[in-house]
Order: sequence, then C-alpha cells, then structure tokens
Amino acid sequence: MRTLALLLAATALWAADDFTVYELLAPSTHSFDIVYDVTQTREGSPYFYNPIRPGSVATNERAIDLATGKPLELATVDGKSAKAAGGVGPRTADDAQYLRVKLLGPVPKGAETRIRIFKTYTDPASYYEKDDGFVFDRPLGIKRNLVVLPKGYELIGSASPAIVSTGADGRIRASFLNDRDDQLPVRIVGRKVK
Repeated sequence: MRTLALLLAATALWAADDFTVYELLAPSTHSFDIVYDVTQTREGSPYFYNPIRPGSVATNERAIDLATGKPLELATVDGKSAKAAGGVGPRTADDAQYLRVKLLGPVPKGAETRIRIFKTYTDPASYYEKDDGFVFDRPLGIKRNLVVLPKGYELIGSASPAIVSTGADGRIRASFLNDRDDQLPVRIVGRKVK
C-alpha cells in the first residue's frame, strides 16, 4: 500500500510539470501546431501569460482548464499591459507580445491551476525546408518537450540528446528533457522518406 501511495504521489508531481508538444506541419508551410500544458501557481492570479516569440505568428489559439475541460478566454496583449497587471517580470520589453489566458477564477492559496493552450506558430526562421528535408531549430525552455515530425519524414540529426520513437500513426517522435537552467538548443534535421 505504501508503494502505491508513493507511486501516486510521484505521478502527481510528474503531471504537474509543464509539457509542450510541437507537431510539425509540412515544411513548406513553416508552421507547427503547439499543445502546451502549464501550471499557474501564483496565488490570486486571474491570468496566465504565455509569451509569443519574436518572429513567430500565432494563429488558431484556444485554451482549456484541465480540471473541468471548460474553454478559457484569450487576448493578445503587449508587455507593457502584462507588466502593469503583474503577470510578467519588470524587465519585460514593452513591445513584447503575450497570449493572456483568463483562468476560471483566481488561483487559491496553496493551490494551482492547470491549463492547456493550443496554437499554431508560423516561423520561417526556426522551421524551414532544406535540401530534400527540413530543419527545426528552436531553443526550448520548457522542461519536457516532444517534437513530432511531419508524415513521410525521417530523423537524420539532432543537436541535443533525444528519445526517438514511432507513434501509432507511423510518425517519428523526438522527446527532449531540458535539465538545464536555460533553454535547450533543439535543432533537428529530417528528410523525406523515398
């Protein structure tokens, strides 16, 4: 019984980690779908602020509360507004862009709110065609990340260690664990299967 309790506690801690899935679309689109599971722990916070990286165009955004499955309201705000609301650090650039997710209610004392954000990024600088394949070159700051290659492509290179597997749909998946205090330099190269 003690082993089961420890296993459940460890599973709960693991589930609380942030996790991002990058599903690469056709390389010619320079686009990838993102599913981001994140926890807001700041007591009293009514929002979660998700940065939009410079050079990336975000579309198809939506978010849900993971405890209830209910949709959450979204707005794009600049860094100045996010700072004024206390949602980001004081060194944030005024012209930075954020996806502001309105939580179902303020985060209670000693608790947390888990949410899932869905979006599509288009970013030719970090995802592009090369030769008969593609390069996905994007530093990742989240602890756990999964990159799913486009259908019909194989992995031929990775600048950072990855666990490589094949999904049920036959697509190659590369899992990355960021055990650093900064961003993990993820650069993967794929080519079309002939």
